[in-house]
Amino acid sequence: MTTREDISFLAGSENRVRILEALRDRPHRQSELVREGDLSRSTVHRTLDGLTTREWVVRDEGTFHLTPGGRLILERYEGLENAVERVGEWGPFLNRLGESAGALSIAALDDATLIAGCPENPHAALTHLADVFTNATDAERFRGISPVVSTVINEAAFELVSAGVPMELVIDDSVFSTSKASFPDALDDAHAFENIELFEYPGALEFGLTILDDRVLVGAYDDRGVLRECLDGTDDALFEWATEVYDERRSAARRIDPLASE
Repeated sequence: MTTREDISFLAGSENRVRILEALRDRPHRQSELVREGDLSRSTVHRTLDGLTTREWVVRDEGTFHLTPGGRLILERYEGLENAVERVGEWGPFLNRLGESAGALSIAALDDATLIAGCPENPHAALTHLADVFTNATDAERFRGISPVVSTVINEAAFELVSAGVPMELVIDDSVFSTSKASFPDALDDAHAFENIELFEYPGALEFGLTILDDRVLVGAYDDRGVLRECLDGTDDALFEWATEVYDERRSAARRIDPLASE
């Protein structure tokens, strides 16, 4: 049997996964698997035969046990199912992140929440992000990346600046140009505070990113610069990914001197 044949065997019937799951909890006799799983005796017999042939399950004095290899197979299969389900749900969000999404593990998304706009509430993601900023005035540190100019986000972030939260914000050259041309007062206000540093990234930024202490928010924008989804989470894997992304963009950016805004 080949590896692909073994994968096809496990994926070919939900009953095979169910029996592995039951044996993970405790050893079972065949009759118990029939009764507890509400399965036919022939189905359980065929399934156990396939599982024991692959040495994922062993029989010992009439009782079937999950082997260490079988436990590993089950865990990895459940991880694959989770990945397929998550990508199916969050595919548009991940696609908007571009190449950076490739380094974002599925584990980093396990406990995160994705807020997405819908016909009934098209600005759900923007509202959520603004609310987080407004209510985080006790944060110890803010690090951010912004690919767009948004008056809503600027006004919410002003609450953080006014509260004295140390802030670093990386914007790309197009955002800087737009800010100088259309929102010069906002730039002047930013430079008036000693607790905020602005940096210009030499190129386009694909998505928005905020690290508030140990909380991470990732904003995905469409081609028109509209915020479509906002990921919100505190998972360690998500924090590590976000920190790496931010540090990479920050190291490639130059600090914006107040005179550069004039």
